[in-house]
Amino acid sequence: MNKSYDIIIAGGGVIGSAVAYFLSQDNELSIALIDKKRVGNATRASAGGLWPIGESVGLGCGVIFFKTLSRTIAEAGGGNAPPILRPHTMPEFFFDFCLKSNAMFPGLAQEMKEKYGLDFFLEKTGLKFIMYDDNDLIYARQIADSIPRFKHHLQWLDVNELREDEPHVSRESIGALQFLHDDQLNPFMLSECYREASRQNGVDLYLETTVLDVTGSGTRVTGVTLENQTLDCSLLINAGGSWASEISCMAYGEPLPIKPVKGQIVLSETMPKILNSCLSTSDCYMAQKDNGEILIGSTTEETGFDASVTINELRGLAEGAVKCVPLLKDVNIKRTWAGIRPGTPDEIPILGPVSGVDGYMNACGHFRTGILTSAITGEILSALVHGTNPPVDLAPFLLSRFS
Repeated sequence: MNKSYDIIIAGGGVIGSAVAYFLSQDNELSIALIDKKRVGNATRASAGGLWPIGESVGLGCGVIFFKTLSRTIAEAGGGNAPPILRPHTMPEFFFDFCLKSNAMFPGLAQEMKEKYGLDFFLEKTGLKFIMYDDNDLIYARQIADSIPRFKHHLQWLDVNELREDEPHVSRESIGALQFLHDDQLNPFMLSECYREASRQNGVDLYLETTVLDVTGSGTRVTGVTLENQTLDCSLLINAGGSWASEISCMAYGEPLPIKPVKGQIVLSETMPKILNSCLSTSDCYMAQKDNGEILIGSTTEETGFDASVTINELRGLAEGAVKCVPLLKDVNIKRTWAGIRPGTPDEIPILGPVSGVDGYMNACGHFRTGILTSAITGEILSALVHGTNPPVDLAPFLLSRFS
């Protein structure tokens, strides 16, 4: 006899685990979370930055990507001078989406500690964009001018204020634009917290388990086939990350517009506290974690599902970090790796139901902001399941926007 659930979640990364956690607040729902760890899952590419403004204006990977792209164009004969760096600013609804999710984390951290004995090490650090020259200053001013509604999130630091706040930052720097409410956490522990809290709330975990097929009747999804059994459900939620198209193709025969985007990471050995905030430059970003390690990222590469690391990209990240914090020149590299992010054409997640397919919803395509927006994604899916209004307008996140 097949086992039956109200909800099956396919994919147990940070998004699938967050959805499981928020749904598990309703103890009348029976829920299964199915996950098979893949080489390069997206959480591995994350610094754990809660950067609602920084990510929405294209800092971090956005700046690095465009710098790399500019260099590539120039090397391919596109002219002696690379084009101006123009990481794009996301639509205003995306700022609100990120900010609402960011505001949930203090309460979520307290709840995890008090109710479940878990900790994802939330730290209030802020994020500074370090400027070296007039081009960086022009870019920073463009950012500030493009988001007047969020100016209370910004603070300009002159060179003296920067050196007082971050004494180890290079003397070549001329100042910084600080994002006051862009903080950080431990991304691996966040995913573990969601999953373990879900288990404590009664969610059945099918770990190291692959969804081999999706069952259905007509236009309705009715369950999934695993290696040794079939599970029935009233609703299947696709949280498959970069591999979400495998689930959608099984469910209704069409792939999702999600492509894998690789991000390479360099991790330093454990160090004393030398960074008071997260830092972003046109070469890299840096975040010193709760154990003293400094995470340096990250590339943005459309290389399919290749999760290998490459010396040129790792060297570029390391050189960018040393340029920003010269003290790192004599520090050992502990580890390097790559993660694969689920990118969409507009860099916006795909959430909610699919027209013409019953018993199925998406929770995928979060690209660089899966950690940050995991909380509100869980809240949105919970609202949809319970037939209540989600905390944001869902229209810009539906798959139908690509029709």
